[in-house]
Amino acid sequence: MKSVDTHDSTKLHLNQQQHTMILHRDDEENAVTKYVSEALRKGYLTVYLPLTTNTNNNNSSDLSKIALAENMDFKENVNPGNLLTFDTRTFYNFALAGNLEPFEELKVLIEEAIEEKKNILSKRKVANEELIVVVLAGVAAELNRKEKFEECIKVEEWWQKTHSEWLHKGLKVAIICPHLIPKLDKDEFMHYRQAISSLHEIVCALS
Repeated sequence: MKSVDTHDSTKLHLNQQQHTMILHRDDEENAVTKYVSEALRKGYLTVYLPLTTNTNNNNSSDLSKIALAENMDFKENVNPGNLLTFDTRTFYNFALAGNLEPFEELKVLIEEAIEEKKNILSKRKVANEELIVVVLAGVAAELNRKEKFEECIKVEEWWQKTHSEWLHKGLKVAIICPHLIPKLDKDEFMHYRQAISSLHEIVCALS
């Protein structure tokens, strides 16, 4: 198990194509808000995968809250194909049952979005315009929150494997995984924190 130092969140740069663990003390929505808005403002393909456990919630309301907090209009970013988002509750349930095969469908969906974005960029024929993808993943975060640490580790192993495959293909993808500090700060769970951290290139504490 490799040791990963914890950095201030200012050390995180979305264009570095890293698999990043974000440690935070607030709710996941606030933890990812700045990264969703930053990625969209820079024109990156942003894959936002929240886990909505309350059936009264939906992705539209999640995005509306982010838009309000960041003073931005998501319509300007969705139209050019910059944003892909859907509720990953189903994938959470599969992960909880120890079945990660459906996550391969998630990978296909993301790869299809990447190809579509590539086609859009090729039609623009803008010199030196490159495709950078930022994935904000929520399933592992919810497993951590529910103290399902073994399942959380399996999901993070899957993301690490998938990230390596994408980089090998020449894709420029950054994956951000928010994790709640209060759970992982307990002495009884410290070994889980180390195990989860070791599956990331960089660990950042959200100030």
